[in-house]
Amino acid sequence: MQIILRRRFARAWLVFALACVAVLGWVTYKELTNRGNVPFDGTIWNNHSSSLGPGVEHHTYHSEIMNVEVGYNIHLPPQYAANPAQRFSVIYWLHGRGGDENSDVADVMSGMNIGSVPPAIIVFVNGGRNSKYMDAVGGSPMHGVLMVESTIIYELIPHIDTNYRTSPTKGGRAIQGFSMGGMGSLRLAFKYPQLFSSVFGFALAINDNASNVSIHEFALMRAMFNLNPLLFSAQTVQTIAATNAAHIRGLPIHFVVGSADGLLPDNQALDTLLTSLNIPHDPLEIVSGAKHDFAALQAVANNFQFAAKHLY
Repeated sequence: MQIILRRRFARAWLVFALACVAVLGWVTYKELTNRGNVPFDGTIWNNHSSSLGPGVEHHTYHSEIMNVEVGYNIHLPPQYAANPAQRFSVIYWLHGRGGDENSDVADVMSGMNIGSVPPAIIVFVNGGRNSKYMDAVGGSPMHGVLMVESTIIYELIPHIDTNYRTSPTKGGRAIQGFSMGGMGSLRLAFKYPQLFSSVFGFALAINDNASNVSIHEFALMRAMFNLNPLLFSAQTVQTIAATNAAHIRGLPIHFVVGSADGLLPDNQALDTLLTSLNIPHDPLEIVSGAKHDFAALQAVANNFQFAAKHLY
């Protein structure tokens, strides 16, 4: 009799525990879905700054996809005002994890050798604090809230082409970035090679895969991918390279990483993968002694000259 009672008691506790887990999961899910237009990662979409330096202005565009005003910074070359009939190429800059449209402005602008770069517009994108420059999948808590890929491709780029004198073609557009932004620049260029004349990435944060993101970034997987690792894997640079290789071939590709950066093996693996897929690209540039440090990499890399070489 005592054994039977103990078994019933144990089963009752198991049912109770499972019910608690289910309730907690539902509360967490409802908390995410009831937060309205608030991204899970703390992204603030509009970050006006009064200390951007000369030649850079902060503006916004309205994202219909996310129903929010999104900030961006823009550098117009001196020739823009001096030559009102001239059109200009655009370089889109993508920041790293935890950043926003202001994060890299000072470093990018201080590293630009104006004398050796043809006049170009530079747009500093707000890609969310930890979006991976992806869209949250349909049915996930962040669907309609974190749609970074779509807002850049279908809203920001058309906004820039409509409101500024750009060369609104593939030949007048390049994309670059650092860390998460370096990864994001490659994944967007690989997915939409018809839009960009070249891509340049610094210290690509391509170490994320379905297994380690599920463990180390559980909140992201739950909020954007409904805890489905296959949905995340389908959006990685590596997967897009494999599935879209035929269309990527011909796109000028360059990426650089420091020899002391923990991301070096992952960047080397991507270099090997692109070679195996017969996707022409510059050999991986490794900067001796450099860590995960944009300024150290930019001091050596010629990212603006690379873009200028392929803009037409």
